[in-house]
Amino acid sequence: MNFMSVEQKLQQRGYQLLDELTVNRSLAAKFFFLATGGFFLFLPTFLAIYAFFIGTSQDIDFAFSQVQGWLGTLLLIVLTIVLHELIHGAVMSIYGGKPRYGVGLSHFVLPYAYATSSKVFTRNQFLQITLAPFVLISVLGVLLMVLLRIPWLAIALAINAAGATVDMWVSTIVWRYPRHILAEDTAIGLRIYGKSGDRRVAHSANNLFWSFLTGFAISMVVIWIGLGFVLPVILSILGIKTLTLGIPDTPLSLYQYQRTDDGGFRSSIQFINVLALSSAVGLIYGINNSKSKTK
Repeated sequence: MNFMSVEQKLQQRGYQLLDELTVNRSLAAKFFFLATGGFFLFLPTFLAIYAFFIGTSQDIDFAFSQVQGWLGTLLLIVLTIVLHELIHGAVMSIYGGKPRYGVGLSHFVLPYAYATSSKVFTRNQFLQITLAPFVLISVLGVLLMVLLRIPWLAIALAINAAGATVDMWVSTIVWRYPRHILAEDTAIGLRIYGKSGDRRVAHSANNLFWSFLTGFAISMVVIWIGLGFVLPVILSILGIKTLTLGIPDTPLSLYQYQRTDDGGFRSSIQFINVLALSSAVGLIYGINNSKSKTK
C-alpha cells in the first residue's frame, strides 16, 4: 500500500510548508530558564491571589504535612504535569485528533512531557489546544484553593503555569499566521502549512517581549538560587553573623541574613524587589537583544 505523508496530502490540497520549529540546544536552554523563572514568578502571584480572596495579610503557611512533605510535593508535581497533558489531549480529541503521550529530555537540558497527534489543526484549533491547560487549571485551581482554603495548591498552579510558558511562546508564533493555516505538532517541534502567499505577520514587539521575558527569567533564577541557596552557605562557612542587601527595615531591603544561636541561619528575600530588579534586567536585555536583531 502507498502511504502518503501529512505534507504530501496537504500539497494535494494546495498547502505548502511555511515554517518549521525544531527545539535545538539553545532553544531548549531558553525554555528551561523561561519555565524555571516562570515558577518563581507564578508561585507568589497565586499566593497573592489566595491572600486577596480570603482577606489575609499574614504570611501563608504551606502546611507541607498536609501533602506528606516532599514526597507529597513530588506527587503533586507529577499529577499536575499529567493533568496538563491530558487536557491537551482532550481538546485534540474534540477536534478529531487521536492523542499520543510521552516524555523526553531535549538536548539533556529540558525535561518535557507531551501530548501530540498526527492530525493537523487549524490555527484557532491549535491555539485552543495549546492554551487550554493553562486557562482551565489556573481558573479551577484558584477556585479550589480559595474555597477549600488549601494554599499549597499554589505549587501545582505555578508548576502548570511555568510549563505553559512554552505553550504561550509557541502560540505567539502560530497566532501571527492567517486563520486558514494548518499546524502539525511533532512532539519535538511544530510545522505550519499554508498557501503560497501566506506570511507570518511582522510584529516588532514580539522579539522585544520574548527577549525581555528571557532576561527576566534568567535573572529570577540566578537571584533566587544565589540568595536562597548559594549565598547563605558561603556566609555560614565564613562565620558572618548578619548581612543585609539594601536599606534595612525599608521597602528597599532586598535580602536579609542572620545566623542563629544553634549554628543555623535565617534568611529572607523581598519578592517585590526581586521582581523589580529582574524586570529591569529583562528590559535592558530585551532592548539590547532587539537592537542586535535589527542590524
